[in-house]
Amino acid sequence: MVDDLLKRHTLAGKSRFEVIALLGQPDTTDYFQDYDLVYWLGPERGLMSIDSEWLIIRLNAQGRVSDHQLVTD
Repeated sequence: MVDDLLKRHTLAGKSRFEVIALLGQPDTTDYFQDYDLVYWLGPERGLMSIDSEWLIIRLNAQGRVSDHQLVTD
């Protein structure tokens, strides 16, 4: 689902408000403290789902998305 979302919606340049309007409130976590918005997506995809998959988003000084990644912990 997240792959389709990222194909349909460009996050780069969006404001915090626009991202939250699109994705909902970010999750509260101690993981990825260098990022501004963190979304837990669920268990990682694949046969051996040991880790979790996350969408992490960094905002620039103007409060706009400068970087986003899909990562596992």
